[in-house]
Amino acid sequence: MNAPLSHSLRWLLAAQAVVILPQLPVLPFWSIPAWLLVALWFARIATGRARFPASIIKIALAGIAVAGVYVEFTRLLNLEAMLTILVCAITLKLLELKAERDHWLLLMLCYFLVACGFLFSQQIVDMLIALVQLVVILMAQQARYRQRPNTLPMLRLTAVMALQSVPLMLVLFVVFPRIGPLWSMPLPGKDAISGMSDHLEFGDVARLSRSSELAFRVTFADEIPPSANLYWRGLVFESFDGRRWTSASWRRSLGWAPAQVGDGLDYTVTLEPGFHRWLYVLAPARIDREDIRQDSSFVWSPRRPLSGRLSYGATSDLGLSKPEAHPLALERNRGLPSRGNPRARALAAEWAAIADPRQRLQTAIDFFRQQNFTYTLNPPLMAADNVDAFLFDARQGFCEHFAGSFAYLMRGAGVPARLVVGYQGGEVNTREGYLAVYQSDAHAWVEVWMAGEGWLKVDPTALVAPDRIQRGAAALMRSQGEYLPDSPLSLRQFDWARNFRYYLDSINYAWARWVLNYDSSTQWQVLSRLLGEVSPLRLVLLVLIIGGVPLLWLAISSLRLPGRISRDALSRDYLRCCRFLARQGVHRADGETPAAFARRVREQAPAWADWFDQVTAVYVDSAYSQAAGSRSLDGTKKSGQALRKLRRPFKTRAGSR
Repeated sequence: MNAPLSHSLRWLLAAQAVVILPQLPVLPFWSIPAWLLVALWFARIATGRARFPASIIKIALAGIAVAGVYVEFTRLLNLEAMLTILVCAITLKLLELKAERDHWLLLMLCYFLVACGFLFSQQIVDMLIALVQLVVILMAQQARYRQRPNTLPMLRLTAVMALQSVPLMLVLFVVFPRIGPLWSMPLPGKDAISGMSDHLEFGDVARLSRSSELAFRVTFADEIPPSANLYWRGLVFESFDGRRWTSASWRRSLGWAPAQVGDGLDYTVTLEPGFHRWLYVLAPARIDREDIRQDSSFVWSPRRPLSGRLSYGATSDLGLSKPEAHPLALERNRGLPSRGNPRARALAAEWAAIADPRQRLQTAIDFFRQQNFTYTLNPPLMAADNVDAFLFDARQGFCEHFAGSFAYLMRGAGVPARLVVGYQGGEVNTREGYLAVYQSDAHAWVEVWMAGEGWLKVDPTALVAPDRIQRGAAALMRSQGEYLPDSPLSLRQFDWARNFRYYLDSINYAWARWVLNYDSSTQWQVLSRLLGEVSPLRLVLLVLIIGGVPLLWLAISSLRLPGRISRDALSRDYLRCCRFLARQGVHRADGETPAAFARRVREQAPAWADWFDQVTAVYVDSAYSQAAGSRSLDGTKKSGQALRKLRRPFKTRAGSR
């Protein structure tokens, strides 16, 4: 006869399920069916309907799993592939779950998989999911040592264990040194394609504008500037090969220029997790961090790529000009490919005949205003000469079409011009008063050089569709079907949906600011406020005070524990009767059994003998029945009631003195 699957194994499978299922967005599609098949196979083994597979079969299954991961991700050394390998290991470990140590190893792997989930997302909802996962794993641990499934006691013990760990967790969070990652590895491909890229072609910004992902949040020290002033500068593209704009490698030879910004607009930017190779500011700006620097095109970038969530404070002076005028940069920013786009090249040559560069710029602005251009999220595909196709044939495009073509014309007219990409505008969270900038706010504009004035910002999109700048992308693109059709952002026109989203986002933002952004700098500030001066001695005292008080409480509780265990309700009532007899001169000796003491009471205090015989009989019957497990809960309860009635002593008439 086949044995049923034990409750401890059912809890183990449940623990596996709750740690694997939240990883579905990262795992390949076949990982869940594979786990279900192996779990079913293991259930047959555990119930005696199948045998454990031979070693050669287990090795073959492991090889198939690794091959499947390689086929899915084309490599093994990235986070998604390595997480999938870990899930496969947890799954296949079921097929050799024979000894106690295998059971524990599987549970420890489940704990590790919970931690791995935070490599991909650290939102507060992920923390709540992790708490549920930990509860299930802890209950799976307890189920291993319980004969019968008792969910409520297991849940109660899990809660106690979790609460006991809170003081240590808080101490470690506040005091333990913040260290960087112990290893580095490439980000998953899905995340790598999210956000800005280091090159730009027609259509790239339009594709990015279909994403509802959050790019960053900004908290201003004072009022939020108007949307028309919110040009979040990220990258500057100064090389053009005929179709693609890229960053100029020659700019590194010009060195790094320190920011020359004084007092101005103060704000804090919190970037969403990812690889950060450049930062977003309202240029010109100053960022006071040693690991971040600014080049001569006013682009801020870290000295080495930073990963995870990144927060930095910045100061911007929006009225300050950009006077950088290196001769090499100006010459390169006039350059065009030798061939291609003949009609645009001819038009620019006509403008080049205008002597005043300022007049050439105004001519280009008038051209964009007067032509019948359409700002659309779905421009047609452009031919090889894409600038010509846009300017003279399609006349439909997104911001990169307008910006790229404008820069091309200005360079052809002999005016230095470069392409700037970043974000424009953002959504104000009226509940908390900060700005949320989404990928759908991605934007491209142009900077042209005017002698005596420096680099001037020109936004050709604003010439064609001024509402895009004044009211934001959502207000203008809402009517276009492919603009965030399935995103909560598409519900911005409904007050209830907008307020609910603001509420959720403000919770996530608070979580990011107070927990996820607790870096070494913030830790130093907190410890300085707590200690006045951060020194090893004070740190040790802080740890002893914060961590020692709970430990002292546990120690005192432990010392009292044996006494409290022996003093259950029945014992308390019995000992109270013994103390009464002690006051009458009959003391119970250490180690004296209740029956022996009752016999001695009859000899030394016969007036209380009958009463104490009843007390002893009820106590012994109930206590020994409990120990033998033969007394039901109701029976124990009735014995307790009977003993409580006997707590008041009475003398027998024969024994009255």
